[in-house]
Amino acid sequence: MKDIAYLTGGSWRGEALPQGALPSLEMRDYERLLPAAEAAGLRLRILRWGDARVLDCAGALIRSCWDYIEQHEAFCAALERIEAAGVPLFNRAALVRWNSQKTYLRDLQSAGVPCILTLWADRPDPAFVARAFDTLDCAELVLKPQIGAGSRRTIRLQRNAWSAADLIGAPEGPVMAQPFLPLIETLGEMSLLYFGGRFSHAVRKIPPPGGWLANDRAANISACVPDAGQLRLAEQVLAAVPHDLLYARVDVVRDAHDAPALIELEAIEPALYLPYAEGGAYALCAALAAALAG
Repeated sequence: MKDIAYLTGGSWRGEALPQGALPSLEMRDYERLLPAAEAAGLRLRILRWGDARVLDCAGALIRSCWDYIEQHEAFCAALERIEAAGVPLFNRAALVRWNSQKTYLRDLQSAGVPCILTLWADRPDPAFVARAFDTLDCAELVLKPQIGAGSRRTIRLQRNAWSAADLIGAPEGPVMAQPFLPLIETLGEMSLLYFGGRFSHAVRKIPPPGGWLANDRAANISACVPDAGQLRLAEQVLAAVPHDLLYARVDVVRDAHDAPALIELEAIEPALYLPYAEGGAYALCAALAAALAG
C-alpha cells in the first residue's frame, strides 16, 4: 500500500482548519476516493501543503489547498520543494504555477481555444473599467482577481450605473474584466472532468434564483451529457495545455453567439463532483496508480 499525501490548506473561506481536517465541500469527494484508492493500492493521508511529512509519501495529490491565493508564492515554492525531493506531485508544480494565475487564458486563446473575451490590468481603477466597457462592448461587466478562487472579490457592474465606490469589493491587485453573459443565469456553466486524459463525467451548475455565480454554494448541480461541440472544446483546451495533467476540470459556457467557450480551466484544486459520476473515483485513482507506476 502506497501512502499518498492528500493535500489541503490551513484554512477555508477565512476559517482555520484543524490538522487532518478537510473543508466540508471536499468531504463528498474524499469519501468516495477512499475505497477507490484502497482498490488501487493507495492509502490517502490528509496533510497540509506545507507539512514536512509530505516528503515521506509515495506521491502527493493536490486537492483542497484553497488558501493558496493568500500565500501564492509560498504555495508554489512548497510544491516545487516536494518535487525536488523526488515525490511525484499531481498536478505538477509547473502546471500549478501556470494555472494559478488566470493569464493562462491568454496562452490558451493564443493557441486558438475559444475563450471569453478578457482584458487585463494591474489594478481595477475607474479608467480601466470605463475602457473595458468600451472595448468589450457589453452591458454588464465582471471583474475578477487574476489570482483567486471561489469568486472572492469578484464583482458585477452595469454600464452607466456604476461609480468608483462600487470598486470597493473589486480585486485589490491584478485584475481581469470579462463581459457578463446573461445565459449563465439560466443555463449556468458546464464542468467537464478528465482523469488520466480521458473524459469521466460532466455536471451543469445553475446559479440559485436571484444569483449569478455558477459556483454559488446554493447552485443547482446536476449530471449532464456534453454535446459534441462542448467535448471538442474541452479536448482542444487540454491539447493546448503545456504540461501533463492527471486531472482537469474544463468549465464551459455559451458565449453571446450561443457557441461554447472556455471560462475556466481548473487544474489545481477543482471540485470533482464525484457524487454525480458512477465510477469516477475509481477512474481517478486508477490513473493516479498508473502515473506513479510509470
